[in-house]
Amino acid sequence: MIASTLLGGRRAVSALCAVAALVGGSTAARAQGYALPDTERWFRVEWQPGQSAKRGPVVSGYVYELAGRTADSMQLGIDRLDAAGAVTDTKIAYVMGSIPAGGRAYFEVPVAAAPAYRVRVVWYRWTGIGGGP
Repeated sequence: MIASTLLGGRRAVSALCAVAALVGGSTAARAQGYALPDTERWFRVEWQPGQSAKRGPVVSGYVYELAGRTADSMQLGIDRLDAAGAVTDTKIAYVMGSIPAGGRAYFEVPVAAAPAYRVRVVWYRWTGIGGGP
């Protein structure tokens, strides 16, 4: 009887520790931004906020490929910033098509109105690397 009580207590403590780790881990993960390392090394993003007659507020510009490789499946993180420069929201947007080696690709993304924005590459895939059919 004592052994089963101790074993049940250990299970409860283990379960409580697992829940605390999950809750603590999710808070830390939420504080992290979305981005692959070294994207500034491989890409340059030039953008500006604007207004579209059909779409309302937009962020538009070009992504320039700097590494000499073709990239596709690119995703941009567009942060809405408040007046103090703090991030209030992030929108993930796609750059359509491929970005040729040494070339550029245009994007225009509808956004919610904000005092300021920040745009960065958060995901991409190199294409044409290695052999294959």
